[in-house]
Amino acid sequence: MKPNMTCLLLEDDYFTMAMMKDIISNMYPKINMIPCYQIAEAERHLLSTKIDFCILDINLPDGNSFDWLQRVSDGTSHPFRIIFITAYSAFAAKAFRFNALDFVVKPFSPADLQTAIDRVLQSINDEFRKIELEQALQNLGQKDIVAQRLVLKSQKTIHILSLGEILYLSADNNYCNFHLTDGRILLISYPLKYYHDRLNDFGFVRIHQSYLVNQLYITSFTKKTNQLVMRNQETLPVAQSRRAEIIRYLGRP
Repeated sequence: MKPNMTCLLLEDDYFTMAMMKDIISNMYPKINMIPCYQIAEAERHLLSTKIDFCILDINLPDGNSFDWLQRVSDGTSHPFRIIFITAYSAFAAKAFRFNALDFVVKPFSPADLQTAIDRVLQSINDEFRKIELEQALQNLGQKDIVAQRLVLKSQKTIHILSLGEILYLSADNNYCNFHLTDGRILLISYPLKYYHDRLNDFGFVRIHQSYLVNQLYITSFTKKTNQLVMRNQETLPVAQSRRAEIIRYLGRP
């Protein structure tokens, strides 16, 4: 951890704020804290002080922290990481995991907050995470699922794709391949399960231990051979355990 790091806390509940301050002062005594109870107060500090990371409640008396971050992100001179605090666990599981955002769900324990802070501190200077945050803020204001954007890191390049550009994913040991509608194949250094957990609620279905497909591009299913036909005429095997789910999706008797 860098010396003299600064954390901005934005939370309108005084009990939760006191709890966070107590946890951080005990577990991370070298971190300076700036407690704020309203967005307007937080904005003054964010634009005038070098903030390393923020812990933000979502709904504040004077606005929504998502909307606020989208508005001020271009005006800040220093990149910073974010941990969101939410009382809405179902929403968090879907939107936050897709966007790879760090979050804790109320009510949280000291261990929950410590885990989130540790993740942030480990990647505080990661340029990839900065780009992920920028895209995440855009995604949170985007209602069209197909237009949601995913940030991927291959060995040499950072790629930004909309979900509509992805045909399917295939496993490649501890990596996976993204097969795109324009014919490109991107080798990404995360296993298929990682993206299954992120994309499961966004129109992607696991048809096999080795394949995760975009439902937009499924054209038919051949029952005799247990093969799925994609819009680009590729055929992919369907595991027997996934057969009933695919048939239900396609509306076949």
